[in-house]
Amino acid sequence: MAMELTVETIHRETIKPSSPTPPSLKIFKLSLLDQFAPAKRVPIILWYPNDSGPSVDAFAKAKERSQRLKESLSKTLARFYPFAGRILNSSSIECNDEGVYYIEARVNCHLEDIFNQPDGKLLRKLVPTPSESGEEATGPIVLVKVNFFKCGGMAISISVSHKTADVSTGSLFINSLAAMARGSRKVVISEPVSLSSLLPPMDIPSVVYKPLFNPEKFPTRRLVFDASKILMLKAEAASAEVPQPSRVQAVTALIWKCAMDAATSKRSGFRHPSGLNLPVSFRKKVNPPVPENCIGNIIYPCVVQTSDSVPQLQRLVQQLRDAIREFNEKSVKNLQGRYAIPNILESVKACGELSKRENVDFYNCTSWCRSELDEADFGWGKPKWVSTGGYTMPNVFTLMDSSGGKGIEAWVSLSKDEMVFFQRNEQLLRFASVNPSITV
Repeated sequence: MAMELTVETIHRETIKPSSPTPPSLKIFKLSLLDQFAPAKRVPIILWYPNDSGPSVDAFAKAKERSQRLKESLSKTLARFYPFAGRILNSSSIECNDEGVYYIEARVNCHLEDIFNQPDGKLLRKLVPTPSESGEEATGPIVLVKVNFFKCGGMAISISVSHKTADVSTGSLFINSLAAMARGSRKVVISEPVSLSSLLPPMDIPSVVYKPLFNPEKFPTRRLVFDASKILMLKAEAASAEVPQPSRVQAVTALIWKCAMDAATSKRSGFRHPSGLNLPVSFRKKVNPPVPENCIGNIIYPCVVQTSDSVPQLQRLVQQLRDAIREFNEKSVKNLQGRYAIPNILESVKACGELSKRENVDFYNCTSWCRSELDEADFGWGKPKWVSTGGYTMPNVFTLMDSSGGKGIEAWVSLSKDEMVFFQRNEQLLRFASVNPSITV
């Protein structure tokens, strides 16, 4: 989109919980898995067109909605009190009610200008603060930025520290906030709990997030697989071993294959073995299930490796299916009992070592599908689009729902040299549209 986007900050404030946190809850323990998560905020942008009509003062209406959002945020923080605190050390949060940063900004364009051709560079201007910010480990756990467009539309960007939340926890917080705003009783009432009772923290150093990449050198591309193309892809990815692959399996396998092909092309045909990390949620897989009000990182690394000389789509789908099946049958059991912590330490170590090997093409794929982020109705309807903050970390694929949960939108980040080959891969382009317009 050939336009100069100006985002002017017009108001800043700190939102604190509507009621103080009791002294008995001042320290919230992180779990062992939280300790391994970086203190990096993950931005999510929720997009809401103006539905009030041309006769209504669009800016005044948006400001009114922002005021409702602030009041609801204060009430929601009273329940999610750790999110209003600060990370104290590698194993705990100090629930000191210091609050979250809330920013209002005015954007010099209409929402449809963004929707016509979404641009990651422009989206990055709408997040509360650059993800490279050095105070992520010590500053607010949550940042909120409400962007007002000339048409009266809004883009609500919410960034939550990965140290305290996976996508399920983030969605729980956002949908509880939305329910509070629209006056629904569907709000998490019981106080949040930590996974630390199952996986207590250890005396280990904090994982410090150090930005080692430039988005210009590791461009991100947005791909959309609509429902009809996914049906075609699933048919091509099916085999006797996996006759009915899921849409996430099929799309993940295709992106992984095309990323490996791009890396090979960059090396003039020299292929490396490859690994793919799939963080898998085990909320409902352990017995008894993790409580719904449990916050933090309830995910576990599931690594798939391939050394095939010429990776085939069907084979990759089978390897993904087998890895998830092994996780469900074996790894879940390893998360409980006396050997849980040694098993986690071994898995995290193995994943980390594989990712650092120079002769391995290593990728991470995180799925936000079925996270219900697209259900966040603050009282003015569900979002027309849910997006990332415009980019992801290098060699990361982020998958999100589209087409009412039947399609998939993928955000893929690779090195600039590899992206040249990736984005023109003929097999990829048979199923994916590169950065299509958002239909309102």
